[in-house]
Amino acid sequence: MRQPLLRVALVGDWPPPYGGISIHVQGLEAALREGGVEVRVLDIMPGAHRAPGVVPARGEVPYARELARIAARSFLVHVHTTGSNLKSWVVALAGSRARRVGAPQGVLTLHSGLAARWLSAKRSRRELARAACTGYGQIIAVNAEIASALGDCGVPPEKVLVLPAFSPKLLASRSTPPLLEAFRRSHSPLFCAQLSPGPIYGADLLEEAWDLVRARERGAGLVVFGTASVTGPLGRRGITAGVLALGEIPHPQVLGTMEACDAFVRPTRSDGDAVSVREALALGRTVVASAAGHRPPGCLLFPPGEAGLLAAQMLAAARLPQGVPVPLPTRDPFDVIWQVYASLSDHRGPVSRSVGTGAAHPSSPP
Repeated sequence: MRQPLLRVALVGDWPPPYGGISIHVQGLEAALREGGVEVRVLDIMPGAHRAPGVVPARGEVPYARELARIAARSFLVHVHTTGSNLKSWVVALAGSRARRVGAPQGVLTLHSGLAARWLSAKRSRRELARAACTGYGQIIAVNAEIASALGDCGVPPEKVLVLPAFSPKLLASRSTPPLLEAFRRSHSPLFCAQLSPGPIYGADLLEEAWDLVRARERGAGLVVFGTASVTGPLGRRGITAGVLALGEIPHPQVLGTMEACDAFVRPTRSDGDAVSVREALALGRTVVASAAGHRPPGCLLFPPGEAGLLAAQMLAAARLPQGVPVPLPTRDPFDVIWQVYASLSDHRGPVSRSVGTGAAHPSSPP
C-alpha cells in the first residue's frame, strides 16, 4: 500500500474478545501503521489490553469526547459496526458528523449478517440508516445482502462497495496452543469451531451434531475456542467426549488451531461474511458452514439450524484431502480500503465496485 497524506481514525471493537470486527480492525490498523499512516483507534468495546494509539471510547460521553478530538485534527473516520441494532446506528450517526469543514468524508463498514433483517423490520430504522449514511463518503458492506438493504433505505448504490472483511495480511502470525499437540495425536479426524454467546452462533446446534458425529467416528476430536467455549455445555463435556475447550485465545493461536485441524466448522444461524471462514480456506482447511449470509466457494454447506445435515457434512469433510488452500483474492481488500481513503482524501468520491465477488476490481491507487 502507498502512503497518502492523511490521518485515519478507526472506530470499532478491539481485541479481546477476538471476533470478526475486532480482528479486522486490528489487522487494518497494523497494515496502515506499517504503511506510515498516523492511526488512532477508538475502542467502543474495550478489552483488558491496550496498544499504542488505542483509546477506550465506550459510552456516550467518552465516544463524543474522542470524536471531537479526532475531528479537530482532521482525521478521516472509519467506523466499523454491525448495523443490526439501534446502538450500532447511533454510533454510526455520531461518527458521520466527526468532520471539520474541508476534511475528507469518512467510511462506514457494516459487518453483521443480521443487518439486512433488522433494517427491513421498520421504516424508522431505514430512515435512521439513511441519515447516518448521508454523512459518509463511502459505505462498505461485507456482502451483497447488506448492500441491497442499504439501497432499500435510500442509500445511493454508487456509494456502496461490497468488500469482504478478510485480508491475507491477517494470516501473517500463527502459533499452536500448547494443549493442542497431545490432543491431536489421540484424536482423528479433528474439527475446530469458534463458540460465541448467543443463539445465532449455533453452539447448541454443534453440540447436537457432535453426538451424531461421535456415534460414527469414535476417535474424532473437536477443539472449541472463543468466549463461550469453556462455559457452554459443549465445552464442559471435556476430553472424555472428545472435546478440548481452549477458551479465549489470541488470534495467532486461532490460526494455528485451524491449521492443525482437519476441518473448521461454522454453525451460525446468521452471518455476514465471516473472516474465520476465509482464514480457514486460505490455510487449506475444509470448511463446514451454514448457508447463512455469504459463503465463498469451497465450503461444505448445510441449511441453518439443521443439526443432522451439519453432522453429515462434518463426516463428509473427514473424508476429504487436506492442504489445498483456496486462492486468495486477486486484490487484497485492505489495499482497496487504502484506495478508498485516497479517493476520499482527494475528494474524488466513493469507489463503487464489488471486490472479491467476481466483479471487476477498482484500479490501483494513484
